Amino acid sequence: MKIVELGQEEFDNLAKNHEYANPWQTSNFGKAAEALGYEVLYLGFEDGRAIKGCTLLLTKNVYLGQSISYAPRGILIDYEDYKLLEAALVELKEYLNNRKIMSFTMDPPVILSIKNYKGQLKEDSTGVDKKLDAILHGGDILKANQYAANIRELIMRKTKFEYRGENLYFEGILPRWYAFTNLPINAKTLLSKIDKRARNKLRKAAKLGIEILRDETQNVEYIYNIAKENFRRPIEYYKNFIENNPDCEIYLARINSEKYVNNSKVLYERELERNEALNRIIQEKNRSGKNMNRVLNQKMESDAIISAYKEHLVKSTQTLKDYPDGKVIAFCIVTKNGNNVSIFEDGYMKEHKDIPAIALLRWKILEHYSSSNFRTFNFGAITGNFNKKQNPLYGLNQSRLSLRGNVIEYIGEFGVMTNKTMYNLYQASVIDRHKFRI
Repeated sequence: MKIVELGQEEFDNLAKNHEYANPWQTSNFGKAAEALGYEVLYLGFEDGRAIKGCTLLLTKNVYLGQSISYAPRGILIDYEDYKLLEAALVELKEYLNNRKIMSFTMDPPVILSIKNYKGQLKEDSTGVDKKLDAILHGGDILKANQYAANIRELIMRKTKFEYRGENLYFEGILPRWYAFTNLPINAKTLLSKIDKRARNKLRKAAKLGIEILRDETQNVEYIYNIAKENFRRPIEYYKNFIENNPDCEIYLARINSEKYVNNSKVLYERELERNEALNRIIQEKNRSGKNMNRVLNQKMESDAIISAYKEHLVKSTQTLKDYPDGKVIAFCIVTKNGNNVSIFEDGYMKEHKDIPAIALLRWKILEHYSSSNFRTFNFGAITGNFNKKQNPLYGLNQSRLSLRGNVIEYIGEFGVMTNKTMYNLYQASVIDRHKFRI
């Protein structure tokens, strides 16, 4: 086993066809990371004369000519071949040390568990991981968990990595938990099964004039300017990732300004009529067969709806005046890697947070790919805490699991010091130590 450096094209050919293909192990992501100040290495694991695995590696010089490194959602290798995995990691550590890279972090694309949208273990993982598929379809959840545990034990015991994966939130460099659904699906059947509140959000967005379209121009600056507060990285990062990337798409949610005004008016007037009818019932008090507590609750609910629709009416009138041709208020960046479609990043204008445009946008993209040849659809990162009372980010989970998706739990981060002396000196000497942020 030896480590060889690969060209971008050679790496992409290997990575895109790998079982564990993902958006972070691509040269497009490598170009994006360069905009954040990282250097990128494309490495192959050569066994005999065959390349048995590969990885994109980010590095950054941080101290006295020494660098730290990270393989985002890598390395790409056959994790079931324990001897191959061990040999690859041993060689990689030596290679990095020789290149004055004093530490290495990775979060392998190995799946620890599959759960349903409530956070309960699931016995069906079709399309997610071939090893887990085989085990879980045999009904053995314990054996499935042991599969990932064996890999973790090998990495820690044989190659002396430290495990950093016991987290429920976003403590790692990349998230550990994601919402996904298997493909293909029957979109109409799924729509009938999802939570009533989720269906109501989709209907509300459509009623308020939201239209979904694909941005064929791949105009990064446009979406960056309409929703700057959603972007955690500089615009060059997104440009490098999206431009000239045939596996990347941008979808937009746009308000049809005229429909927004007309529909807001209709909804407002319709609710006014309902409210007046409820008020008449309350005034008549002795009307037979009516549960007055229920009527009073309906009246209070109607008052709140009227207030919301009144705000929409005012806002829609201004929107039509300022944006007669429509206004984009939400976006999704979608990537396709191997058998998977993923929402790489999404966001919406906080000014229009009262319109559930992002919910309709996610649904329409899922519907578009519902009968495709892809095997999974990834809605994005969530947390691993499914307790409403204890999780401050519970709303994020609900949003991305609203379409009755399932949950992937990845195995988590591993780290190792390839040069302990220099790394310990770096930790002791540098107050503002660098941490990977991608």
